[in-house]
Amino acid sequence: MLRMLDLQRAGVKDHGVVTGFLEAVWGWYPDIDRDRWDWVVAELLDSDSWMFLLAYHEGEPAGLAVVSWRLTLYGSREEGRLEAVLVVEERRHEGVGSALMEAVLNAARRRGCRELEVALPMDAEGALSFFKRFEFREEKRLLVWPCAD
Repeated sequence: MLRMLDLQRAGVKDHGVVTGFLEAVWGWYPDIDRDRWDWVVAELLDSDSWMFLLAYHEGEPAGLAVVSWRLTLYGSREEGRLEAVLVVEERRHEGVGSALMEAVLNAARRRGCRELEVALPMDAEGALSFFKRFEFREEKRLLVWPCAD
């Protein structure tokens, strides 16, 4: 476990850090133009319906967790969807992901969240065992309709 780990909720000022992290760690490049992408990320970072949580080790970004929140018909309580938990390669297996997950679960409790879900690819056995450590259970079947093409 890293001793010098600092967790911070990202805001609009952290736009470049979040974008750089997604590109470097996830290898992700949006299929939209850069100006549109910058606007989307800024809007999400400024929204109470999204939480971007950055983990820093010795001042350097080490991990990122992203959660979206939405109201439901269940007594107007929110549900959360864990969109991503990413850790830089050199910090994996050092507790960064676990620290991010604990912070996400605490945020869900504070919001009175009814349920927090995460969708995984069918072959994500390593991720499945990680989430089960936090008492996630397999419960739903997710059907996906590909909108494109």
